[in-house]
Amino acid sequence: MCRIFGYWGDDGRWLDAMEVPLRPGGPDHYGRYVDDRVSLGHRRLAILDLREAANQPFSFEHLVMSYNGEVYNFRQIRQELGEYDFYTDSDTEVLIKAFHKWGLKALERFVGMFAIALWDKSSGKLHLIRDRLGVKPLYYHHHQGRFLFASELKGLLAHPDFPKRIDPKAAALFFQLGYIPTPHTIYQHTYKLEPGTILTFDGKGIHKERYWDWASILDRPKLGYEEAREALEPLLREAFELRMVADVDVGIFLSGGVDSALVSALLAHHRPKTFTIGFDNPKYDEAPFAREVAHYLGCEHHERSFDEGELRAKLPEMVQVFDEPFGDPSALPMLLLAQFAKESVRVALSADGADELFWGYPINFKWAARYRSLRKLRSLAPLLRRMPLVELKKRGYLASGDLLAFKLAMRYRFYPDETTQAYLLQEPPSREVLEALFLLDLRYFLIDDVLVKVDRASMAHSLEAREPFLDHRIVEFALRLPPELKWHKAILKELLERYLPPKLVHRPKQGFSVPIKEWLRESLGAEARRKVQEPSMLHEILRTRKLGGDYKRLWLAYIFRLWEERWG
Repeated sequence: MCRIFGYWGDDGRWLDAMEVPLRPGGPDHYGRYVDDRVSLGHRRLAILDLREAANQPFSFEHLVMSYNGEVYNFRQIRQELGEYDFYTDSDTEVLIKAFHKWGLKALERFVGMFAIALWDKSSGKLHLIRDRLGVKPLYYHHHQGRFLFASELKGLLAHPDFPKRIDPKAAALFFQLGYIPTPHTIYQHTYKLEPGTILTFDGKGIHKERYWDWASILDRPKLGYEEAREALEPLLREAFELRMVADVDVGIFLSGGVDSALVSALLAHHRPKTFTIGFDNPKYDEAPFAREVAHYLGCEHHERSFDEGELRAKLPEMVQVFDEPFGDPSALPMLLLAQFAKESVRVALSADGADELFWGYPINFKWAARYRSLRKLRSLAPLLRRMPLVELKKRGYLASGDLLAFKLAMRYRFYPDETTQAYLLQEPPSREVLEALFLLDLRYFLIDDVLVKVDRASMAHSLEAREPFLDHRIVEFALRLPPELKWHKAILKELLERYLPPKLVHRPKQGFSVPIKEWLRESLGAEARRKVQEPSMLHEILRTRKLGGDYKRLWLAYIFRLWEERWG
């Protein structure tokens, strides 16, 4: 796990500035490569082969690579490269020699998470590559011949030629979603590279190519019930075991829910260190459940409780760490959890992705039922959408029969207009309402909210977070499951019952929640309202909107103002 950055240009003098804000994600070594066309930088968090020989950027013949992430099956790939000599035990050396042998087709062999900058001196092409599910971030800026890239926006901001011009449309998206979706960013001419994509820059222009797309899996035949049951455990066990590969200690984030409990159960023979944080408000405290799961499985459990004051005190750090407006308040406990785990380990497994893949969000089931009933009002939808009353307007979107408008109106904070909607999202690749809702979460909420939250919070504390459920083979398997096996994670719960008693498997989903509504009713509310009334770009973005009494809208406006003061 590391941070990468660089640009098209032969001076190299701005690499030193770009590396400074990226140091927390790579505290162990700063490396640079400069030739007559490109300047590449690397900040390393040493996880595999801790020696200097494995530092980056890494060169081999005509290739130079700056790489962030882990390819877990690198030892198997190394066996296929028998004609090459190896001088390190790192996955980095395996990757660059795999590219040397197979070209970009080598990506088909990689199992892992990665963001790669690969410079091919012989062809004069710089390739930027992002892993299939977008676990690792990669940003780039391209305008008027200027080409920059970095693992985080703050790396781009450190370059003196980066123009800090806010994109008003992208800012408006933040107020619909609570985050800014790929490929957009808060700045003009600056983008997130799409998951499963290769971007090639040759000094003149950009070419993009998708090398993997989960949507194509939906066309494959569905698995049978018995076939799926037999395949699940071996598939999960192999993926989870691969993510234990490291030359440092590996732990597990354990909430006590089905997903993290299953990761802990299948890896219990390692006697892993598990990490949980609790809160003094029992409504938001999952620590007792996690403690019971860890004790039953025999894990080495670590737990710490925080009060709400300590949680709120993380707000300035959240604004510093998330250099783009980011409204998910669960980033606050995530920062506390990462800080706590880093005291004992350098790597932690997180169970993100299971809710999207195995249909774990209860609210989606509720919305699907409402969608079917409200379609009866479809003929009234255009009229309702023009009504000034919020609840009538909302029903107009719900009744429209448009799954995309329905999803936005239900889950997100402001209701979509046609212009923003077209700019925002692609239609879901399914017309079955429940499946479409989860696929939209997989495509947007997971990638641009959940994974961003975990990556930034962990890397801010020099901790590598790994996502075992996002092994692309598990994703392909889950997308081929018939709905009845995914209904409220049915197939995962059936498997977990082999390792835990039913009372620890079947309990209501709680989630990683924060009492934002209560905070905004108290002292934080006065501060937030004062802050959002100050002159700023916020008023231009929201000129046709009113905050009213909606605490979610007030929270997003407050977060935007804090971000604007620090980064805008």
